Amino acid sequence: MSTRRGLVAAGAGVLVAGCGAPEPIAPDAELLAGVLAWERALVKAYGRIPGRAGHELAARARDHAAWLVRSGSRSAAEPARAAGDPLEAALALQRRSMRACVTAVGLVREPASRALVAEILTAGAQHAAILLGRLGRDPLETAFPDGRAA
Repeated sequence: MSTRRGLVAAGAGVLVAGCGAPEPIAPDAELLAGVLAWERALVKAYGRIPGRAGHELAARARDHAAWLVRSGSRSAAEPARAAGDPLEAALALQRRSMRACVTAVGLVREPASRALVAEILTAGAQHAAILLGRLGRDPLETAFPDGRAA
């Protein structure tokens, strides 16, 4: 006959055996490398947008890249350049960059680096709104600036 204590011990043993060790989190520099790659891709994408807006957005992305390098980010391979209309291409890259920021801000351990990624994410939402406005679309077309539906 089983006792409650025996059943609880057996259940705890099964639970512990099934958990395993948590996956290790990458170092901050590695997490920031993905954000750096997107910012460098955005410098090029914004450079294809004619006029003052393209110049200003490229300068802002260049500043973000420099901040990331100063914070210890390593270089990562840049994503493929988006082709087509410069505004649409930049918007697509900006939205992917924002997704990388959301991932990084949740995992980066160093507070200053986390704040930097959060600032880049906020700027990304502003940039997406500017691009949508230039495309003649509602700058707040979804609840989420990365383009996801609510």
